[in-house]
Amino acid sequence: MTSPDTDLTARVIAVAADVFGVPPESLTASSTPETVEAWDSISHLNLMLSVEQTFEAAIPPERMPELTSIEQLVTEIRRLQGAGDRGRRHRRRAVQ
Repeated sequence: MTSPDTDLTARVIAVAADVFGVPPESLTASSTPETVEAWDSISHLNLMLSVEQTFEAAIPPERMPELTSIEQLVTEIRRLQGAGDRGRRHRRRAVQ
């Protein structure tokens, strides 16, 4: 059985591979613009948009330039999803 982190990393790698036009096997959690030839400024923006759409998460624009590895993206998605869960729980309590 795989861990949730492994599954999330695999999903982010799949999104990145699609954006960069490379096989998923060529990417790892440590992939960065320095190790992926197709990861330029335009594809970085496309990656951010694809990640937002795929994971239904809004990455703050000021964070986008800092997310320069698959691992950093996974951490950010996990953070945003956790923040969303806390926000939903808070709103639910407020409504009751």
